[in-house]
Amino acid sequence: MSWLPLLVAALLLADAARLRRRVAGLRVLPAPPRAPLRWDGAAGAGALVVAAGAVLPAQTRQAALAHGRDLRRLDLIPADLPVVRALDLARAPHDPGFASVVGGGSGPSDRAVVACHLTPRAPACRGRAASLRAAGVSVGRTVARSVCTLSAVLATLPADWGAVAVIAYCAVPYVVFCGTPLSPRDLHRMALLRPVLTPYTWWRTLAEGVALAHVRHPLREKA
Repeated sequence: MSWLPLLVAALLLADAARLRRRVAGLRVLPAPPRAPLRWDGAAGAGALVVAAGAVLPAQTRQAALAHGRDLRRLDLIPADLPVVRALDLARAPHDPGFASVVGGGSGPSDRAVVACHLTPRAPACRGRAASLRAAGVSVGRTVARSVCTLSAVLATLPADWGAVAVIAYCAVPYVVFCGTPLSPRDLHRMALLRPVLTPYTWWRTLAEGVALAHVRHPLREKA
């Protein structure tokens, strides 16, 4: 079945094009003149709700509040979000983002990309399970879909054109993000090594999901 790798590659690229349209539609919040956004602490003020691990400088906070005052809610997205988190965001149209402006206006909810620098010490998958749950997405199903996709790609390797599916799989992050408001900080590494690194993201995401489940539903001690 020499046509199977071509079919898998076509399906991967078609899905990547669909995700690219979503990412390209994100609006960009004007960058503050100084002090870029860093996600390495915890803060919150006024109508701004900030997720754990996020810090907003005063200039960015003011720009976000001004931009979202007429909206019901404005979710803020760091521009250099890691690939795995950025793909989750593209697939979940109701992802709450990393910070939200509760404007109280009559306008619809919206999302905006802000210029930022993620701390390089933070693992790409940290907080992923919590973010998926907040977006109403099943952690198990997300990992299972990724497992099935990579399995389908690897299953085509013995075919004549098996390498085509692998190349398409690695090219997906480039197709989705190049030339869009999001510029993942690990784009090249995650794209070129995607078949090798993706299984690691499964383990980290599932481990965090199990930890969250234990926090929300602690085991009761026997009397």
